[in-house]
Amino acid sequence: MGAKPAGEKTMTAMDENAASQNVLEGQSQTALALADSLASRIVGGAAPIQFRVAQSNSERQAVFRLRYQVVIERGWAQPKDLPDGLERDDYDAGAIHIVGWDGDVLAATSRLVLPGSQSLLPTEQAFDIKVEPRGRVADMSRQIVNRDYSSVRHLAFAALLAKTWLEMRTHGFTLVCGDFSPAMTRLYRMVGFDVKQIGPSRKFWGEERFPILVDVAGSVATLLARWGNP
Repeated sequence: MGAKPAGEKTMTAMDENAASQNVLEGQSQTALALADSLASRIVGGAAPIQFRVAQSNSERQAVFRLRYQVVIERGWAQPKDLPDGLERDDYDAGAIHIVGWDGDVLAATSRLVLPGSQSLLPTEQAFDIKVEPRGRVADMSRQIVNRDYSSVRHLAFAALLAKTWLEMRTHGFTLVCGDFSPAMTRLYRMVGFDVKQIGPSRKFWGEERFPILVDVAGSVATLLARWGNP
């Protein structure tokens, strides 16, 4: 083999790794942009339901009342356990509450808890685990759709998740954890998410559940297949 021409540089292993990393980062950013665009379209398609972050105490009280109705209807708690007619816990004060309003009717809600330097995430506390990567995973729970807005296509539910995703992105997060029952796992997979179990199951909220992690960017291909290209 002849000598390389003068001035020609040989790509080192470090250069190749850097180039590969740049390609992967570019692919990741493309996936995130697609996820954002798809989420915005799904939220807009949920009209007349309007999704936003709860801003007032009265909105949060409506959230807690709807959550109460659901846990009582499903037998996860008894009225005597929640005498004020509200379902809430210590995480709610610092949480982001997503609400979907149809006029003055609360059609859907979810709760987003961001990681802090000291406290555990709700999923970590409930299942006695540590969610990795530390400090880079948001916690989503209390996903509820008013039964009057449930449908076979799960449009209100999909819009609720889409708005929660957009709020996560606002705060710089792309990974989300939570606790799922087998039925909830099937629903999320049907919507298009890649759901990974990250710990053993235990009895929680009246049924067997397990901690999960969802990489939304990694689910883009299946989400697009389910909901169409934005």
